[in-house]
Amino acid sequence: MSNSKSRYDIDFENGRVEKDWFALKGEFPERVSDCEEFLRNNPEDRRKAIGILKKLKGRHKGKLQYDITKNDARVWYFVDRKERMVVIKYAGHHPDKY
Repeated sequence: MSNSKSRYDIDFENGRVEKDWFALKGEFPERVSDCEEFLRNNPEDRRKAIGILKKLKGRHKGKLQYDITKNDARVWYFVDRKERMVVIKYAGHHPDKY
């Protein structure tokens, strides 16, 4: 039996990020669904996301990045452990590519 208390809620930093999340979901539905499931259950467990989850550095320190595709699409997020909330800060293609 699963404990719903252990799951995280997902929120978006703003409407633009939410729109970008759903655009990414339209482009890569299965991969974004996998990401969503990961964020709800294990948002910081790097062992469950080897090669697709990393801690960001520099001006993005404190955020995590989940790679939707190998070199391009990604999601940046922050985990609020106390509130059991994942806040998505960015969803889309690599910001330096466009």
